[in-house]
Amino acid sequence: MLLLGSFEVEWKSFRDLLGAHFQLIGVLLGALLVAVSTGTYINWDSQLEFEAASSVVTRGFPFVTTGLMINQPPLGFYMDAPVFQAFGLSYLNGVSLITAFGLGCVVLVYALGCVLYGKRTGLVAAALFGVVPWHVYMSRIFLIDSQSLFFSLLFLTVGVLAVRKNSQKLLLVSGIVFSLALLTKLFAVFMLVPLLLIIYLKRKEGGFKLTLRNALIFLVPSFVLQAVWFVGFASQNFFGVYLSSDFTHPVLVADPSLLFLPIILVKSAGWFLFAAGLFSLALSVFYRKVFARILRLDAVCVGTIAAVAGLDLLFVFGFHLTVPYVSAFKYNYVALPFFCLLAASLADKGGLLIASIESKRKIGLIKPFLVGLGLVLLFASMLESLAFLNKWVGFVAFGVDSVTYYPFDVFSSPMESGYFEVFHYAAIVLVVFSVALPLLVRGLKKSFDWLSTVLSK
Repeated sequence: MLLLGSFEVEWKSFRDLLGAHFQLIGVLLGALLVAVSTGTYINWDSQLEFEAASSVVTRGFPFVTTGLMINQPPLGFYMDAPVFQAFGLSYLNGVSLITAFGLGCVVLVYALGCVLYGKRTGLVAAALFGVVPWHVYMSRIFLIDSQSLFFSLLFLTVGVLAVRKNSQKLLLVSGIVFSLALLTKLFAVFMLVPLLLIIYLKRKEGGFKLTLRNALIFLVPSFVLQAVWFVGFASQNFFGVYLSSDFTHPVLVADPSLLFLPIILVKSAGWFLFAAGLFSLALSVFYRKVFARILRLDAVCVGTIAAVAGLDLLFVFGFHLTVPYVSAFKYNYVALPFFCLLAASLADKGGLLIASIESKRKIGLIKPFLVGLGLVLLFASMLESLAFLNKWVGFVAFGVDSVTYYPFDVFSSPMESGYFEVFHYAAIVLVVFSVALPLLVRGLKKSFDWLSTVLSK
């Protein structure tokens, strides 16, 4: 009887969890369907990182062919090692772990969107992020970027909650997760930009202050982990996490293309995602009285994107570094969630815009048109992602000019071409249906209420 009672409690908890997050589960299933039917990719960087992770299993440290420690923080490779120990030392097993982290990133984009904008924006942002080619390919190749982005999104989400609640405990948790993100990849520092922007924009509203005490609570875990690894285990410079060979032993590019960044962004995420983001920002500015609160959140997204892109541009045109040029696909990956959030905020803006319509004024009729246009752009972005994924099978080249590109080669063949497309279309249908289901239910309920009223009369 006790066992039966325990089972009933667990089943009720599971049912409540499913009911509260069934839309996110649908989006996740769609993202998983896209990922597993896309194939497994490989390039020079992924081979090097697989060698480092394999070396953790065989030698205890992430060594590479040169006999030196790999020039990356080590945590990602140590997270790969248990998977290799349990399931076998193969590239496919390593990519499966990366895909799991990629799905975790989809969940965290949803969580961050909910914390910043609201559940509707979080859900649409997760849907966009889960199917955009930029993320799909990064989650199907053995690179530590998905692991780093996972911890970065997690520390940012907890950090935003710490600022809102003025909680030093949450701030410490955020700092611990940040230390893990930084020990996975240096790019985690980019997520400090939105956190600092939120602190600045909320300086007059809440009790949280950026004092020396709060800064130390957040940063001390990173200093400790840096010292433990780079000074203790690796016998390297304490600042080793910041000393990538991209900067210490640079390969220079003489004449980079001025359009390299727009080209790589459009090829990675498509025209419609950026069109939706620009349209969303334009709505916030034009109707700033209606979107007063949201406009500040949009500023956080735009500020983060500008900081990441601006630093990449500085590396290329200021220091003429080749790697930030040909690998802009990786250097700007951390900005992708904010492109998705900015575009997805059209979902919440649409509701506010419809609610602000004044029936006596004919000019208000333009608002439903703007809402419809925003929804069309979001849906078109998903279809464009699908078209790109179906087109590039076996080899993907995100060219930054006519000569230089950052390529992906297929490692294991994807499913038969017919099934490949069918799986992707099924995924898009599942994602869109999961996002739109409550709206459809409300529409059907109103229709039945109207029919019931007519029949009763």
